[in-house]
Amino acid sequence: MAAALQLRDRSDAGKLAVSGPDAAAFLQALLTADLAGLAPGSGTATALLAPKGQVRALGRVLAVERGYLLHCERPALEGLFRGLWSGRVGWRVEIHKLTLQQGLVTVLGDDAAQRLGLSLPAGAPEHAHVATDLDGIPVRAVRSWAGVDLVVRADRVAALLEAVAARPACGACDEGSWTALRVAAGRLAYGCDAGEASLPAELALGEATVATGKGLYPGLQTVLRQQRSGTIHRRVCRVHAARALLAPGDELVAGGAGADRAGAGARVVGAVTSACAFDALAIVRTGAEGPLVHRETGTPVAVTPIDEARPSL
Repeated sequence: MAAALQLRDRSDAGKLAVSGPDAAAFLQALLTADLAGLAPGSGTATALLAPKGQVRALGRVLAVERGYLLHCERPALEGLFRGLWSGRVGWRVEIHKLTLQQGLVTVLGDDAAQRLGLSLPAGAPEHAHVATDLDGIPVRAVRSWAGVDLVVRADRVAALLEAVAARPACGACDEGSWTALRVAAGRLAYGCDAGEASLPAELALGEATVATGKGLYPGLQTVLRQQRSGTIHRRVCRVHAARALLAPGDELVAGGAGADRAGAGARVVGAVTSACAFDALAIVRTGAEGPLVHRETGTPVAVTPIDEARPSL
């Protein structure tokens, strides 16, 4: 029996459109992903960096017939828009905010698009997308890590939610369930797991998201310097605590279970950024010695560095 469909309204996500004769070259010069050859109907995860390499935004870019659509978690929107807006001088481009004009609904499941009858091919790669309709409602269906994202006009969000919810055994995906899926998948949410002080190497962003073999873009020198030196002071990790409930902001300390949680003998080496029950994502200092302990309870935790992380949107 197929698993029940679940849906989550993510309409507060940031949305921008970039168009104009220079749109492709403009984004190639500012974003970290290599957009060369990105054809309409395809997309990629990407980032926008500050000149010194800090991550100003994480998100995805989709190539459409008349330009590009950019989506990001809401906390990343201001940094993304300001970075593009300030860099537009000399380029023949137009940048439009679409956050309030469009909604975004995620339907969970690898086969969600097919079960909804959408014209997105089975086995399509992440970020593949197509303009289609669901029960007569025009949508852009985007293959996502969690299932399929449906981008729709803001005034049709309610109708879209109703149409999806009418499917047999369909229910809502609450915040806890969504966080659990995101943590298990190693998907980073900007504003939780990443922010303006983060560096790409600390977030384990791979070549597909932060390319080093294309032309110059803001922050590339820092990316290359860290790559050459191998000097990474912090790293995003998965954390599991067998006997303690984890929460964002919880501290991880080195010194073993005998360390005094109040401070004596304990050295803070990391902090939880996203959590659901016994599992979490955390930013942890590299080279932390000995077993790590959840400071709030004194419980030992298992910490595993993530080989390659990607944005949650």
